[in-house]
Amino acid sequence: MISYSTCAQCSFFLVIALSGHFLTGSNGSVENVYREFGRPLSVRFWNQSFTTESELKWVKGNSLLVAKYKNGTRVYGKFKRRVEILPNGTLRFNVVTKDDEGEYEFQVFNKDGRLQFSQDFKLHLLEKLSIPELSITCTSEQDVVLSCEVCGGTPGTFYLNDQQLTEANAVFSSDGKKATLKKDSFFGNETVFCKVENQISKNQTAPMEFTCPDSTEGHYFMKIFFITLAVAIVLIILVGLAYHYCWNSL
Repeated sequence: MISYSTCAQCSFFLVIALSGHFLTGSNGSVENVYREFGRPLSVRFWNQSFTTESELKWVKGNSLLVAKYKNGTRVYGKFKRRVEILPNGTLRFNVVTKDDEGEYEFQVFNKDGRLQFSQDFKLHLLEKLSIPELSITCTSEQDVVLSCEVCGGTPGTFYLNDQQLTEANAVFSSDGKKATLKKDSFFGNETVFCKVENQISKNQTAPMEFTCPDSTEGHYFMKIFFITLAVAIVLIILVGLAYHYCWNSL
């Protein structure tokens, strides 16, 4: 949610502008910004009407100074040579790193040093997802294990045939990169595909036929094997008994 000043000369509108893929979302008064590691980032303000005497300030967390601009003078904190603040309040990151994650606040002060406007946003840095792997393991016609795993990227949301996987219908690995469908949650589709996405990327597998062609055949041969083994054991026992009886008769 964006805050507005009641002063007619201090009307602001926040626009998050990034180069490349990005996503923003609002959570109360905080704007969430999702960005890929190692990319440039600009947080830009449009439709401002603050005066040249205004002081524009960016802080991280509660008080860590990022950058400040007033009357053509720029002051930088620990972000020096990594960021640039423009006369219109735009904050530019050369390249975002893991340490840049966190909450930021943009502040505007009038010439008397009174706060006129502030806006919070939280920066989340993610990695793009690799293509997931779909695995179907059949130990019997009734015992089928179906799982989807992504090896690269920041884990996000899993889907099976566009139906979201949650804790109600799947079991997730501790690192969040693998989802295994619960046995009582099969959707009855002849073909299945897995899709995974986070706020900056998404990927999916090719459709796979959901069959267990070897399960019935495997059970048939196992039955034949055990029956044959049992018959052989019985024959060996009978031959042994017959030999013992003949030997004792001599």
